Amino acid sequence: MADNFTLFSFAIEKLRRKEADWLRNLMALDFEDERQRKQIEEMLGIPIAIPSSIEYWPDFRYSLSDVDKDFWVYTEDSGNAWNAALLVRAFLAKFRPKDIKQFSVAYTCSKPRLDEFGGESYVVTGRNIYCDACVAGMVSKAIKTGRPQKMNFKELDIIVRPKKGKRP
Repeated sequence: MADNFTLFSFAIEKLRRKEADWLRNLMALDFEDERQRKQIEEMLGIPIAIPSSIEYWPDFRYSLSDVDKDFWVYTEDSGNAWNAALLVRAFLAKFRPKDIKQFSVAYTCSKPRLDEFGGESYVVTGRNIYCDACVAGMVSKAIKTGRPQKMNFKELDIIVRPKKGKRP
């Protein structure tokens, strides 16, 4: 039997007291309590700012260091990268609207099984969450069809366009 893992690790650095307090308050809420779950969703901007839902919270590990003034988000074996991205988006929207946070995710397996390894990257702003998981499919389709592929986000278009007369 094989075990699959979802791994990521990043930090929100140089927290001010107000930012650390907000993170502490959010992470102290109990997702199993319906009233507190609603508060978590409101703090994360779900579904108003980001059309999403969460099934588990937080589904990742974290450490908030008063000494280093960092909020470390990580997994030891598996976790939910989307939830981590939701947290970062809400934090940036509230405290650092011009900042961008990027992190990578590794999908691994304890045994060498076909198609059980991979990864993706997230780019998070205060307005949106971007993930490159769809880009590989766009590249593949552009190569197969020879036609441009386009993905629309709120304020961003991603276009994969084969060069004329060139087939990779």
